[in-house]
Amino acid sequence: MKVLMTGCTGHAGNHALNHFVNNGHEVHALVRSHHIPNLEERENVKWVAGGFADTEIISETADECDAVVHIGASHDEEMEKLDTNFILAVEEALKDTGKVFVTTSASVVYNDTKGVPRDESEPIENPHPLRAWRARHDLQVVAMSENGIRGASVRPGLIYGHAGGWLTGLIFRARESGKSLHIGEGTNLVSTIHVDPLSDLYLKIVTNESAQGIYNAASDEVTCSKDYATLIADYFGPGIEVVHWPLEEAREALGELADLSCIECIITSDRARSELGWLPIAPSVATELSRGTYRTGPLVPYSH
Repeated sequence: MKVLMTGCTGHAGNHALNHFVNNGHEVHALVRSHHIPNLEERENVKWVAGGFADTEIISETADECDAVVHIGASHDEEMEKLDTNFILAVEEALKDTGKVFVTTSASVVYNDTKGVPRDESEPIENPHPLRAWRARHDLQVVAMSENGIRGASVRPGLIYGHAGGWLTGLIFRARESGKSLHIGEGTNLVSTIHVDPLSDLYLKIVTNESAQGIYNAASDEVTCSKDYATLIADYFGPGIEVVHWPLEEAREALGELADLSCIECIITSDRARSELGWLPIAPSVATELSRGTYRTGPLVPYSH
């Protein structure tokens, strides 16, 4: 199967690319042109120079492929606009083909779950303002079934594993400042997912012809910022102390992202487990840190 994939120079996308290739598929990886000179030629990988604004390149590549897996994000003020452009370009190319289009959302679209695990069945009536557009895009892709496209969206918890994911920024800051920070009390619980089973979920959705709709992606592990701040100090010390960062001060530095970091977001992935036979078995956050992968690096950015 030929698969157009985005985000392949980032953490989750790179591991998904490897997982698809290792399972016999050919990946057409959309990457920014400045990355091309630094990318090695690989069997069953075709590097396609382009970005989310390049409608013609996206449409042509999607038309050549059997599936589209959209993992990348621009992480700037144009993110919603660029994501919209990518989705519309793919929809135009795949219309009435029966091909599968899998996009990536985030568990924080559920906003604060207030200690109650959320599944995919309930509509999101109050999405977090910073990620409300992702909830809209989820529904837009899923609704493509009306146009002959098997649409699906993955909502992962915090992604970690193999020296990548959200932990990398925290580790960088702790090493540079000697302070492992947690915002507020740091007791808000959040769901997590290791990048290996996440990669497998993308593959299972693509290869299972009945898979469509929204799929949460989380292991049974939940963690809180105070705990992983402590783990980082333990594994990257001595010389690093755990520091409480008052929410008011964090807001001055991070804006609304500070409040986003303080919500409790617990999700269940029972649907993927029961329908697709997906098993999110992987090392815990503490195990990954204790094994030293984040110490020896290289640390991989969250997405790109």
